[in-house]
Amino acid sequence: MQSAPSTVYRQSTDKQRIVIAGKSKARIAEMIAFVLKECGRKIDLSTSASEQISDAPTIVIEANGDPKSIEEYQHHILIFSQLPSSEKESYSILADRTPKSGGIFFDDRDELAKSIAKKERADVTVIPFSLPKFEMQNGRAILINSNEKIPIQVSSTEDLMGVSATKELLSKIGITSSQFYKTISSFK
Repeated sequence: MQSAPSTVYRQSTDKQRIVIAGKSKARIAEMIAFVLKECGRKIDLSTSASEQISDAPTIVIEANGDPKSIEEYQHHILIFSQLPSSEKESYSILADRTPKSGGIFFDDRDELAKSIAKKERADVTVIPFSLPKFEMQNGRAILINSNEKIPIQVSSTEDLMGVSATKELLSKIGITSSQFYKTISSFK
């Protein structure tokens, strides 16, 4: 019997595989899928609750399980968000499996993720994400982008970090800032 990660990999060998690991993985996966769908992009999503596999060119995977099983997804892009310190060596090995031309995105508040991501790897792009500029008005977060203010539906620190991770990733796969801000404002 095959594991869930190897089954997902087998069903997505011809897709760009984006794997999200750590505390906020589900929320970040939801945000990425939401923005891509709203921008008219086909996207597959594999979470602990469901799996949607189609002919989409990209799959976003909420990585469940230990880092050794997560390796079976054979990611192209890896997003680290608040990793458990008990798994440092395993997550380091997972990051080492990032292929050439791949990428590692990490929460810059997370010292473990930062130390793993910043290790020298041939032809792997490393991109930190951080809390975006925002202000609170009447209990709602307002993102501040240059001289534009964008009200959004989420306001927790973790959700704001997810917004930042999503923006950083999507900017690398063809979603413009204006597309991103227009769509993320309606994410709940």
